Amino acid sequence: MGVTVVIPTYNGSYLLQRTLLCLQHQDADKSLFEVIVCDDGSSDNTKEVACSFEHHLDLRYCYQKDMGFRAGTARNMGLHLAKYEICLFLDTGVLIGSDLIRSVIAFHGRHKGTVCLGIVHGMNQKDDQDSVARYLQTIALSEHPEACLRNPMLRAYPDSRRVQFEFLEYDIDRSSAPWSYFWTSMVSAETSLLKEVGGFDESFHGWGHEDIELGYRLWKTGAHFRADPSVRALHLPHEQFNPVQMTNRKNFLHFVRLHQELPVELSYVNGNNNFEMLLGQFKIADEYLEQEYENIEQLIVSSNEADRRLAVGYVSPQLAIRLNITDVFACNQHNADIIRKHLPTIHTAYKAGFINFCNDDYYQTAIITDVWKVIPITLLTLLLDEMLRIAKRVYVLDTDGLNLEKLPIVGEQLPAGFWAEPIGRRAKTYVYGITRRDIDPPTEKPDQLAASTITKE
Repeated sequence: MGVTVVIPTYNGSYLLQRTLLCLQHQDADKSLFEVIVCDDGSSDNTKEVACSFEHHLDLRYCYQKDMGFRAGTARNMGLHLAKYEICLFLDTGVLIGSDLIRSVIAFHGRHKGTVCLGIVHGMNQKDDQDSVARYLQTIALSEHPEACLRNPMLRAYPDSRRVQFEFLEYDIDRSSAPWSYFWTSMVSAETSLLKEVGGFDESFHGWGHEDIELGYRLWKTGAHFRADPSVRALHLPHEQFNPVQMTNRKNFLHFVRLHQELPVELSYVNGNNNFEMLLGQFKIADEYLEQEYENIEQLIVSSNEADRRLAVGYVSPQLAIRLNITDVFACNQHNADIIRKHLPTIHTAYKAGFINFCNDDYYQTAIITDVWKVIPITLLTLLLDEMLRIAKRVYVLDTDGLNLEKLPIVGEQLPAGFWAEPIGRRAKTYVYGITRRDIDPPTEKPDQLAASTITKE
């Protein structure tokens, strides 16, 4: 078993030299690894620096024309040329210990079909003028820059994923979203596995999310994820050529467009980073929420056969038929699979609909089931806004007597800014038409409607 080290680089010859020097000092036999430097269009002396190590390393240099930041495309050059069973992606400016290659080989010998997430000190540290950063940079200037990893000041530069890694006891499969930790500062996987999923998606331009997107595809094909404390590095803080915020959000949205599925859309809209807990909640919430809704179709305004009708949440095949549903946004994979199996003509997606790429008023009707009760109010606001954008009429269902106490998030009110117009009741379920509060509410309400947990005036 051997390792192909792939290093994308752009106009960072000094940082590249530090990384290559660390690789030159590996205690593993030189026949066990190769290095491929993938130049993303540098105009400095990157080629000369890389080629100066050819006598010390099994090194190849490849170049692509500068057409903007294309790190994924650059890494793919190395992946396609890789001759060893393991591919290790290493960023320029990452300093590694002399035991790295040996540790990576040992990891993949123990864990087949598993992605190795290295511990990278200084991850997300951007201030290269910080006093600790400047101190470590002076050590990195030495003939043995990996000495930085033995310095006690390294504690000031923890991996920003440390708390999560320790909580999961480094078994990242225990996370609901292990792919979200796939950061290519230092990560390795079986070369065949990376090629099987097609490598990096080259439609990403600019900084960010081309690595997470690859991690997502690996996860969907069944790859496992583990972090290994023995696979360590320091990401040396350095000047950023372009503010990463300029492209990070754009690339994140591109990721969502490529994978319109609940885990990805939650990671985008949930800024406080607890989307893993929400994923777990959506996975089990169908055990507690209504799905049949007896005779509810009598209260929903009928539409022409050609109209598109959307149901959001947990919907039984029988209800979908009764409501003439054309599209379902199912909030867990199990529910989506059932609808696809029994009603293949319905367009079914595993998502909630926080972000949609269709036109305004694309649907004639959107029906939100009791799933709204297990969505945090900030995200519920986003969902209702989006449903009111893409559908001409939006209904919310509210069923009495649901036992939701075992779920961590339970809501009983619509967020401010929305009006719930009572439509009627069937069995234990109330139906409400939803509008924004800037639209005058109706002056009359059905006499038969009992008090509901939804706030109304």
